[in-house]
Amino acid sequence: MSKICPSHIIVHRKENIINVQHWSTHLWHKNEIGMQRLHTEDRSMLAVQRVNDIRETEVGTDFKRIHLLEKRDLYNILRDYKINNNSIKRHENNFISVQLWVEQMKQQKDGKNPILYFKHRGQEDSKSNLSKDDFFLVIMTNFQAEMLLQFGNSKICIYGTHGLNSYSIQLYTLLVVDEYDNGVPGAFCFNNKSDTATYKLFFESVRSSIGIIKPSVFMSYDEPAFYNAWSFIMGPTPKQLLCTWHVLRNWSKNLSKIKSQDKKIVVFKSLKALLYEIDENRFYKELSSITNQLKSDEYTVDFGQYFITTYLSRIEKWALFNRKHIGINTNMYLEALHKNIKYCYLEGKQCRRLDFSINALMLLVRDKSFKRVIKISKEKKSSKMLQIISR
Repeated sequence: MSKICPSHIIVHRKENIINVQHWSTHLWHKNEIGMQRLHTEDRSMLAVQRVNDIRETEVGTDFKRIHLLEKRDLYNILRDYKINNNSIKRHENNFISVQLWVEQMKQQKDGKNPILYFKHRGQEDSKSNLSKDDFFLVIMTNFQAEMLLQFGNSKICIYGTHGLNSYSIQLYTLLVVDEYDNGVPGAFCFNNKSDTATYKLFFESVRSSIGIIKPSVFMSYDEPAFYNAWSFIMGPTPKQLLCTWHVLRNWSKNLSKIKSQDKKIVVFKSLKALLYEIDENRFYKELSSITNQLKSDEYTVDFGQYFITTYLSRIEKWALFNRKHIGINTNMYLEALHKNIKYCYLEGKQCRRLDFSINALMLLVRDKSFKRVIKISKEKKSSKMLQIISR
């Protein structure tokens, strides 16, 4: 029969009054070190010493609580000792903190300033159509510029994400794919608008720094403003593709036009199978069958009209048979990138401060550059070479 120790603490907080109930009696277990708190002295030492150093200095001795460190212990120490946060959080006001960071970056010499454009909220900007209340920041390090110049003539992806701050400011990432088939962020843009004029300003900032980029493939959301802005600033691209994930999401959102729940499921499965069909002849045969069924059924006619009007004239942008030999079929690089930011560099927590998000991006770019140097130094084979060897 399993037993549970009755010792526990309950804390009640009401306004400025805190009540604590403590049951101090421990039963049915020993004083295991894994259940003990880290001593204050150990926490102070860890604040300035690496975990590896702790483990190596005590090899061969009796285990103590400090040897059983987990990520949660380190997160708690970073929080309690305010490590890193002091250097990131330059001011309690988020926007002032970002402005102080930008001013610090602009003071860097030897071309290391990563700020391509900055417009502070509450500041007038005569160079653009941004209003006084708009926020706009474009970041591109030297490493990112090199990656754009080296790989930008192949594939360019752009993706927007929210949730990296508590404001209505989105992050837009311009991304390239290197020879190892890894997504590398080429430039970042934080702003509170999502229109063609704003995207133009983003791309113009990049062009002013490194010149015109001529990719063979441009992939983005199912939002015309992205490509319209890109083609205006950088010129037209031979092949424009839509992110598969966002096309499917748009179809799913518009299933509300179908009046039968069962038919919603059937229609979505049919369209998804159509999207992933890689045989062109079979694709058009299935497309004809699906559109006829949608138009002839009273339950699906509204959705059919939406699908025909919105997607039938742009088949080459979303159908997978049109991208078989391109080496890209979705925005998987960008999805992986932003998961990395959120769960590795922001520790899986909701980030409310813009300065913390910017710091996470700078650390990401730094680590990307080191990983690339390591791969090159160790002569890691590129994805194309691995494909050739496997044959």
